[in-house]
Amino acid sequence: MSHATLVNVGLFYIVVVQPLLLVLFVGAVGRAPSGPPDSPHRPVPGSPAPEILAPEPPEPARLPARATWPTGDTAGPSGETGYVGRHAIRGGPPWGPAPKPPGEAW
Repeated sequence: MSHATLVNVGLFYIVVVQPLLLVLFVGAVGRAPSGPPDSPHRPVPGSPAPEILAPEPPEPARLPARATWPTGDTAGPSGETGYVGRHAIRGGPPWGPAPKPPGEAW
């Protein structure tokens, strides 16, 4: 195939095939039923759904107040004095404070 033939096929694809696919896609989206995909069918506009009066839900149970989070110095339960979990640390970080930027009077 020559270069001119390939250009003509490419232009035909861009000018005819792509807009046709776009129109088909928009039409399919417009005809698709609304609602969740697991719904059995589209609701009929003329028949409203019957109203079901449900009793008021009970007031939600309140959670008891929680104790504060233990500090990093705690080693765990009283029976495990040598164990330190991954989330707990003893002391501070292994590095010191960051150096002050040069030229700043902090």
